[in-house]
Amino acid sequence: MKCIRCGIQKSGRDDHFICDDCIEFSKIVQEMYREIEDKMTNSTVIDPDTDRFLQLISDGTFITAYNPQTSIFYKICEFIIQKAYKGASEITEEELNKSIKTTRSWGGVFKVFEELNLINVRVEDYQRIIQITEKTKKLSRQYDSGNPLSEQVIKRLAHIYSGYILLYIMYKLSQLEDLDGEFDLPYNEKPKTLWNVLMFLWGEAYKGEEKFSEDDFIKFVSKRRIPSTTRGEILKALQAMSGRTVQGLIKEIVVNNDKISFKFEDYVLLEMRRVRDNRERTR
Repeated sequence: MKCIRCGIQKSGRDDHFICDDCIEFSKIVQEMYREIEDKMTNSTVIDPDTDRFLQLISDGTFITAYNPQTSIFYKICEFIIQKAYKGASEITEEELNKSIKTTRSWGGVFKVFEELNLINVRVEDYQRIIQITEKTKKLSRQYDSGNPLSEQVIKRLAHIYSGYILLYIMYKLSQLEDLDGEFDLPYNEKPKTLWNVLMFLWGEAYKGEEKFSEDDFIKFVSKRRIPSTTRGEILKALQAMSGRTVQGLIKEIVVNNDKISFKFEDYVLLEMRRVRDNRERTR
């Protein structure tokens, strides 16, 4: 049998099941999604420098650098934020195609952005027009100082928005109960790497574990068929040895008898404890 959410296998008579890890992690994801949806919809300021929960969501997007399936969401977030800051209210599909190279159709991406009310899409002169919503404009306007946005600020904003979008996709996966017919995920695909890596990292922090070993991480994701090359790239990123991305989840690497352990940043443990406390209060 194979877990329909993470891919781990076990013996049994049925073809599919949902493993205990995924059942628990799905509840965590649902709690976290409810919180970020409230912030993105109702807050006047969206800033990971002052809101540690937003920082946690933003820092989790480092995984997208190693996964073409999800990296497209970061790329389009970055492009739309730049346009919104410059005062654009619409983007043509032609502009998008010139700026972002992808072999995928835009339909699956647009659907997610529309569901979150980040854009509206209409067809005009045989091409799609992307209308930037007030929800998206709000994010870019909070940094309106009259000066061009720095590349660092643009990337920070893009990480927030892509983190929000990817958590929404994970929220959809957390509700997947069977494999009958198509399921409501972009391109009908599960974000396997994103789900499994964050299930391990957020799950350890949620349990209050201050650190985890490289061996434990490898064992966890290997059982869920994450390729060795992807595992290696994620570990390099956690060790800040990768030039492709920056993550803020790990504060210290400990080496003892050739065994490597990673210590979480304090804010990660505090935020995941708060998520756990919120869940317990609402049970």
